[in-house]
Order: sequence, then C-alpha cells, then structure tokens
Amino acid sequence: MGISTAARLALCVTAVVAVCVGCGADDTSGKSAAENRQPIEWSACPPGSGSAVQCASIDVPLDWNNPGGTKIQVGINRLAATDPAHKIGDLVVNPGGPGGAGTQFVALEGAEPGLFPGGLRQRFDLIGFDPRGVGTSRPSIQCDPDLANRLPRQFPRSQQEFDEMVAANRAFGDTCRRRTGDLLDHVDTVSVARDLEVLRQRLGGAPLTYLGLSYGTEIGAEYARLFPDKSRALALDGALVHSQPTSTMSFYESVAIEDSWNRFAAWCRTAAECAVREPDPSRVLDDLVTRAEQHPLPAPTCLRTGECRGEVTSDDLLTNLQGRLLSRDPIPNIGDEGWPGLSARLDQARNGDASGFAATAFTADSNHADLGVGCADFRPDFDTYPALKAQQTLLATIAPHTRGVSQSYRYLARCQGWPARANPARETIAEPTIAPLIVNATHDPSTSYGWAQLMLTQIRGAVLLTRDGDGHTSFMGPGRTRDAIVGYLIDATAPAAGLVLPD
Repeated sequence: MGISTAARLALCVTAVVAVCVGCGADDTSGKSAAENRQPIEWSACPPGSGSAVQCASIDVPLDWNNPGGTKIQVGINRLAATDPAHKIGDLVVNPGGPGGAGTQFVALEGAEPGLFPGGLRQRFDLIGFDPRGVGTSRPSIQCDPDLANRLPRQFPRSQQEFDEMVAANRAFGDTCRRRTGDLLDHVDTVSVARDLEVLRQRLGGAPLTYLGLSYGTEIGAEYARLFPDKSRALALDGALVHSQPTSTMSFYESVAIEDSWNRFAAWCRTAAECAVREPDPSRVLDDLVTRAEQHPLPAPTCLRTGECRGEVTSDDLLTNLQGRLLSRDPIPNIGDEGWPGLSARLDQARNGDASGFAATAFTADSNHADLGVGCADFRPDFDTYPALKAQQTLLATIAPHTRGVSQSYRYLARCQGWPARANPARETIAEPTIAPLIVNATHDPSTSYGWAQLMLTQIRGAVLLTRDGDGHTSFMGPGRTRDAIVGYLIDATAPAAGLVLPD
C-alpha cells in the first residue's frame, strides 16, 4: 500500500462526503468555470529534481462540504514529454502510501531517467500529484516527533497495555491536530479524488490519463466513481479496496505477507546468494522475533548515523520485513535490495546488527500523512481489548512466521483513540464510461490478489490483468505486465479480460 524500505512502503492501504448538489465539471472546486480553467503557473523546482522538472501548486477547498471556504494547496510537478510532436497529453501519477508523493516519483525520473519506460516518456508530460497533506502540498500533517518515537507496542498483551496504547495514540493525535490544524479532519480519499478533478481541469480539461500504484489505486477507483465520464485511461496497479472493514483488510494482508515470506524462504533454501539458508530461513526469522519480543535487538549502525532508532522491537522487525519483501529482484535506481538484500539484512541481524529493520527516527520535519490518511479511511471496526486480542489470535494462526504485522493491522492498533474525524467509505460501485485497468500480482505481499478481485466487482467495465509472480505492483520492474500497462496508457485500450502473464 506500500520504493526502498521507507520510500517503497510509501508506494504503497473514504469518506462519506456530501456531493455538491448541482456541481458539474466546471464547478468542482467551488470556483467559476473560468477560474478552474486558468493555466497552471509552472516555475523552477528546488535543487535535486533535475533542470527539466517544473513545480507548481493548485488551490482546492479544505472542506468539500464548503467549497467556497478555506483553501489549501496541492503540490504538483511536471516533466515534459521527450517527443513533443507525438505527445498524447498529460499522465498524472501517484505512487501510493498513504503518504507517497507523486512529485518525488517524477523528480526522481527527472534526476535519474529510467524509472518510466521510454514509450511513456515520449508520449506524455509526467505530472506528479501529491495528495492533500502529503509531500509538497500545504499544509502538511505534522506531529510531535518525540511522542511519535515513543509510541507503545501495537500488540498489547493485557487490558492495561491496551488502555496505555489508546491513551498514547490520543495524546499523539492531539499534537497532530494542534500542529496541523483543521486539515487533519479532511485528508480522506474522497476529498483527494475531488482534488484530482480540479487538477484535470487546470491542466486544460482533457480526459484524465492516470497511473496509480498501491494506495494510488484507491484514489483512481474513487475518481472513477465520482467522475465516471472524465477519464481517458485509469491504470490501477496493486489494488487497495477502501470499502472493506479494517479487520478484514488485516486478515487478507496478513495472508499475503505470510505467503510471500514462505516463497522467499523456499527460494532461499536453494539460492546460492541467500545468506540465511542455514539452519533454515524461517527458523532464523522465528528466532529473531522471539529475541526481539524478549528484548529489542541492537541496531548499532542506526546509533552511528542517527537516521533510525538504535533498538529494533518485534513490531519494527516484522513491519520492515514486509517492506523488504516488496520486490523479488533488486531495483537499484530506487534503492530496493530485493530478496538477496533481505537475506543479507537477516544475516546481519542475527549477528548483532538489526539496523536493516529499524524504524525511522522521526524529526520535527517528518510528515505523518500515512497515519493521518489511514485513520481517516480505515478506522478500526472495534474498540475493545478483547476484540483486538481475538484479531491477534486469528492473525497468529494464519501467519505463524510474520505474526499478522501489517499496514492494515497498524490502523487497527494506532487509530484506536485517534482524535480526528473518521471518513470510512460507504459508496463502492463505480460505473466509468471507459474500461479501467486493474493490475495485481498473485503473490503481492502488500495488496492481496483478493483485493484486485474485489475491486473488479466494484468498478463495472474494468479489466483485471494478472501477473503470476512475486512483489508489490508490476510497473516498477521490467516484464510483459509492465509492457501491457504502458500499452494501455498509450492506446487507452485494455488487454483481453482474464489475461494472466508470467513474472
């Protein structure tokens, strides 16, 4: 839902907002048609984006129930097509999260070309889209870093620990409200989808061509529901369905992570490059988790750099294990080490340095959009310790090695006591006039293949393209599936329904 352990997790898992009665295509932002069609004022970006990338922001309503009220800024950037004579238009991209910044994705391509295939670069201006509260959008979601670094374990073992966790969550959330303001009540995905429509209009009003990865698929699906006739092509890679109860999401995501771990372990037992073949990869993991539950594992590299925490809890270990399962093969240009890198990190951990699984050390500049958005969209469907304990028991049963630690479970635990408004999805069926393309791997450790099947039932006319293989999303690595995504975005014609392509 979830490009390195930190950035690629951000690649990654809505609200009942009153629809503006009478709002048409030119009325979406509470402005006049002329204002919505004002060209975007592009300017130079901060250093590090590449000289060809331009930056801008657009104003959108803070509260879509009051579109004429307070405005906030949504950050965007642009990288021009390399073949202007054959340009199709704009391709808006979001890499997921919640908390992933599309501008970071496009800036990386501007600085180090190769993330996007040449065919897309030739035919489209790439438009990076930062959802409200994320990346270059303003305001951002800010919280107390000291409290963030001291939040208690997500798996309370008693009523007292549960009560302490809820109190700590509430105290931390209160700091987010004080530092972020009213935005904290308005970071739901329905609002983000409405912001995307304003962006489409400000880009000139042509039908939207969109690539959303992981959480970006949730944005795209909601856009298809709200604006069924405004798209040219919607590629939704790594399906996240936001209408599920959070406990159900936690179940399916835990199954997916355990499946990916078992496939990694099977690879490791015969792969020469695996550093934890002996005595057995699953025994190595189980031993590390047991040790971490008894006492946090040392992370001396983190102590030296200060970029991560100096001790690794079992929660940290398993959370970052999921991040390191996201790609089977290394992806050097985004710092993803793949399965060989995971094996090396496990070997380092059992030999005294678990820094490869340490949590990020939050600072005053850290953005907490992942939790802010997650607690808006995926509020827990129960609020008692016995219910959470039952969920823990279920997850430990279905995922004996990875223990049910997942992004979805984090929302079940961390959103207990969260003080901002919840906006869980209610309306689910979209009927777009085009055929959106849903893409999912059969062994995705973050967005379950079952979620893609569910999304297919909720977007009428959509086509599901299946990649029979490992890893989170399919656009990030070379292969026939990415070629099919690129072909769809260029031609706006979906492949045959039911197509399954090998890894």
